[in-house]
Amino acid sequence: MPTLKIDGREITVEPGTTILQAAQQLGIEIPTFCYHPGLTIAANCRMCLVDTNKAPKPLPACHAQVMDGMEVTTQGEKVEKTQKAVLEFILLNHPVDCPICDQAGECVLQDHYFKYSAEPSRLFHRKQHKPKAKVLGPDIILDAERCILCTRCVRFCDEVAKSSQLTVVNRGEKSEITTFPGLELDNPYAANTVDICPVGALTSRDFRFRTRVWMLSSEESVCPECERGCKIRVDSFENTVRRYKPMHNPKVNDWWMCDAGRGSFRQYLDGRMEGPTVVRDGRRVATQVGRALEDAAEALQSAGGMGQVAVVVTPWLTNEDAYLVGRLLKGPLAGARVIMGGRAPGAGDDVLIRPDKNPNKRGVSAILAALGVAVKPLAEMDLAGVRSVVVMGDQNAFSDAQLEALGRVERRVVMGAFMGPLWQAATTFLPTRLHWEKDGTFTNFEGVVQRIRRAVAPAGTCKSEGYYAMKLLQAFGEGGLAFDGPRQIFAALAAEVPDFRGLSYENLGDFGQKLGEPPAPPTPETPPASMEASA
Repeated sequence: MPTLKIDGREITVEPGTTILQAAQQLGIEIPTFCYHPGLTIAANCRMCLVDTNKAPKPLPACHAQVMDGMEVTTQGEKVEKTQKAVLEFILLNHPVDCPICDQAGECVLQDHYFKYSAEPSRLFHRKQHKPKAKVLGPDIILDAERCILCTRCVRFCDEVAKSSQLTVVNRGEKSEITTFPGLELDNPYAANTVDICPVGALTSRDFRFRTRVWMLSSEESVCPECERGCKIRVDSFENTVRRYKPMHNPKVNDWWMCDAGRGSFRQYLDGRMEGPTVVRDGRRVATQVGRALEDAAEALQSAGGMGQVAVVVTPWLTNEDAYLVGRLLKGPLAGARVIMGGRAPGAGDDVLIRPDKNPNKRGVSAILAALGVAVKPLAEMDLAGVRSVVVMGDQNAFSDAQLEALGRVERRVVMGAFMGPLWQAATTFLPTRLHWEKDGTFTNFEGVVQRIRRAVAPAGTCKSEGYYAMKLLQAFGEGGLAFDGPRQIFAALAAEVPDFRGLSYENLGDFGQKLGEPPAPPTPETPPASMEASA
């Protein structure tokens, strides 16, 4: 294996390793624009030029492979001169409109300029003007003047999305990115081009000029829109979610996410029910959480036996909530009819999108099975003879006939978040938290367990389904079951459910842990993701 020195530090790496990759292993920063670890190497921006003893001229670190005995210099007069020259060339026609650019705050060009150049222009010419605010697709706008022709977006469409919709036209200073004639940038992953654009050339029509990025608060989470469970960052401002951004997870989604998942947050912003209600004398009235829980417990106790109780669980529960719900179904509600709800299947593809549109079906199913709870699919729901029913979650694909059958049940306890048909049908309504209001874990279809973290404060008096299950357990006399938080619940879950044995929040790490695999070494809690664009 080749051994080399980078800035005087020796390292031995695998054959075929690039200088940039070797430097990254040493924690040495080499600036880049066109390089992205998830795409092929173009080496066209020349920002990563470094000096070596194996070549008379600087080499692009992203492309040049290491050699035994190589000595690399990433600093010094020659390298600094090339970096300043590259930045000067890139800024030759680039509009210096940072104060009004939507990329301000997460612009790689802006960061590199201050770090590696910070010198005024020597030229006083009229800059080359190109199309501004050009609509490329349903969610993508191009400001061609800001484009530095790194071709990340072109390579992404060709290599990841498998839809060659972008190309470079014209030559020299008139070159620009555009769509092929008759096409628009509308593939299911198009918005990833905004994420990987190192400047303000490609921007999202949904987020454009809505919030400055330095005003956002960020937390790591998981996209709930299908069983893939892409790792994402939830960005919020004033306790309102403003956008999802994909985060790197080599076990799940690499650096990408689909546009459907990215834009799904909007459907959860309106129509929330923030407090519990009960029906008294035919009228729905607001109440307190404790009173609503008493009403729910009374509804279950008055059914005349667990054979006359039905419970619809949801694959949108976190693993922690599913464990507490499972304890309720294994204990006081043993013998109740248990149905697995959830969204109906949809379309999928061979990139990321999965047909199953529920985030935690594997986790919920594994936990309930380990606790001895038998579950039937939603299509087999039979409410004949049922006097009390508990429905968890809003994301249940009930048919009209099933909704009608629910409405005929005498006592209907609903745990949901929105004012919809289930809320209207509920005789007791308990408001629940959304996924971005919770701490916990999801398990994707391949068995990868990932953390979700609370990004915004919960609305009103909303609690998790697990909280309600724990309180109902206590109402039925199991007062010894009490947990301080999700971490403690997960520890109990890992001790009792074989698939999760050996797992803990600490050893889930940044990328999660696959069921059945040896746990990774414990890692400290990671701070919120930085606002820098992907590099």
